[in-house]
Amino acid sequence: MNIPEEGLPVSIRLVTTVRQPGEKPFRNFIRAEGLLIEKAGRTYLSFEENAEGRGTRMMVRMGHEDGLIMRNGDVSMKLPLVPGERKEGRYSSGGMELPLTVKTGSVRYEPGTEGRFLAVYDLLSGNETVGTYDVEFTYSEGKA
Repeated sequence: MNIPEEGLPVSIRLVTTVRQPGEKPFRNFIRAEGLLIEKAGRTYLSFEENAEGRGTRMMVRMGHEDGLIMRNGDVSMKLPLVPGERKEGRYSSGGMELPLTVKTGSVRYEPGTEGRFLAVYDLLSGNETVGTYDVEFTYSEGKA
């Protein structure tokens, strides 16, 4: 894949399915315009997620064996995704920081100018499961 140094403009769709203990599962859909970037042999999606008039910068490192989801804005978060492992992550909002453990079940990356990155992971606070998350980032070259 030949990605220009400044990044390749892409249309992004993010579908998140959340299952929390004692709650009905729910889905969240986000559409955004962003960039597909290649740095040091790694591939990233970069975009801004707008919710309730507030923007949050998202950066997703996509790989065949691992991944990383980072958010910066009113809500900041860092979630390292390594299948079969527990990794320390973090979540902060409104001056409150919450350490989290990310227990990743799987990641799958289908590269290309039309690609997908999927991950299934549990978030734990202490030994308590906060929720199970399925995320699917799909992207295609160009603007929607």
